[in-house]
Amino acid sequence: MTPRTILVVGNANLDIILGHVDQWPERGTETFLEHADLRVGGSAANTALVLQRLGARSGLVSAHGTDFAGAAIGHAFPGPNDNVREISGPTGFSVGLLHRPSERTFLSRAGHLDRLEAGFFRAALDGIALEGTLIMLSGGFAMPALIEGHLPLQNWLRERGAELAIDPGWPDGDWTGAELDRARAWIAASDHVLINDKEAAAIAGIDDPDAAIGRLAGLLAPGATLVVKRGPGGASAHRAGGSVSVTAAPVNPIDTVGAGDSLNAGYLDALARGLPLHECLKHAVAVAGQVISEFPRSSTPIRLATPAVPA
Repeated sequence: MTPRTILVVGNANLDIILGHVDQWPERGTETFLEHADLRVGGSAANTALVLQRLGARSGLVSAHGTDFAGAAIGHAFPGPNDNVREISGPTGFSVGLLHRPSERTFLSRAGHLDRLEAGFFRAALDGIALEGTLIMLSGGFAMPALIEGHLPLQNWLRERGAELAIDPGWPDGDWTGAELDRARAWIAASDHVLINDKEAAAIAGIDDPDAAIGRLAGLLAPGATLVVKRGPGGASAHRAGGSVSVTAAPVNPIDTVGAGDSLNAGYLDALARGLPLHECLKHAVAVAGQVISEFPRSSTPIRLATPAVPA
């Protein structure tokens, strides 16, 4: 079986990673930190970069601004399936602050992401045969102009035969009633939903992530899959009334920025190769574990032992 094409649609920006910050510095002072990395980031771009390392037939559909950060993003995605367009103005960026043992905080500036709306992505994808393609729509809440058009874009993609996965991320600040309604509608219009345990609890309105899975499962379209990422606890998946879980191997992470995006890449890579759900989840957790064990983040191929594609 020839693996299916995977297109990651969403946000790309510059990431500045600094750590570890155990205590906030006093105003007016300077603090030198042990770890720092400057790299292409954003939820969609992170996933697309890991798919590159996995050797998947994949591409990124996104944009960048007209500055040195934008040039770096464009340079990172030169493949035949990539479509990363330049739009005028500064590129968005995030400062990721690392905290021990494995938490992080983001300070972000939207930049060009303010202007990525549904029409931009429809134009970028127009003319591409999407039947059977895996589409990952990632970082919806990080693109303010897309929020209103997110659901229509999902419907547009599925009408063209794409199999749709989403990871919308966390809204600016906290969840409002309107954002909860949007997230639940987005879940109902997807084939694969990949969110972390905190997001699952917030969207379900239940503090217990296990109970949240049960409530969110009721929103799924027939045959759709819910994947809940649990950080060091691995991941769980629910499909058609059944659930599977995979624990994560112990690692010593320095930088967990993009951990969930890396898990998304592993899941999509296995899904595109026709592996069953439990093997998709195992591969996803293993990929994320390898990526967060690196510092600075590598661009070398990821080689993991994975099962053969079923006959």
